[in-house]
Amino acid sequence: MKATLTLAGAICALLLFLAVATPATVAAQAKLDGKAIFLAQKCNLCHDVSSAAITATTKSAALKGPDLTGKSSKRDATLLNNYLRKKADVDGKKHKKEFTGSDEEIGALIAWLQQQEKK
Repeated sequence: MKATLTLAGAICALLLFLAVATPATVAAQAKLDGKAIFLAQKCNLCHDVSSAAITATTKSAALKGPDLTGKSSKRDATLLNNYLRKKADVDGKKHKKEFTGSDEEIGALIAWLQQQEKK
């Protein structure tokens, strides 16, 4: 009987671990990471963030956007949100690609970008 309880306890522990460490849980935690969102949304195709050692992967000068280090810290979060959602202009231009993530994700991305300062 004691072996059965131990086995049952081990199974319960395993089920608890699997319930807590599901991909959805990991994704929910990761989506609050602005850098991870930046990379997942493929912002690094066009933009560098030199303060975070991120280099744009595009080879096209026409597609290359600015290094975002220090660019967002002086901008209002609402303006950045609207700009990334293509609802507002910055310097007379709309963002080339509309952000497709959730409000929570764009908030985390903007907060992370606003922390990126030139060193």
